[in-house]
Amino acid sequence: MNKDAIAKSLAADLETRLDQLEEIGAMIAAAHLQAAIESLCREFGIPREASDTD
Repeated sequence: MNKDAIAKSLAADLETRLDQLEEIGAMIAAAHLQAAIESLCREFGIPREASDTD
């Protein structure tokens, strides 16, 4: 598996965890994870779907 494929898979996995953090109300952790996801996507040119979270 190449780096781009790994990054795309990892971003998807992290998005799932982000939803779970939001479900339990861990908003500070969710904000940090969201920033990490955005950075990963930017670095590897991974498009992101619009999020309805603030």
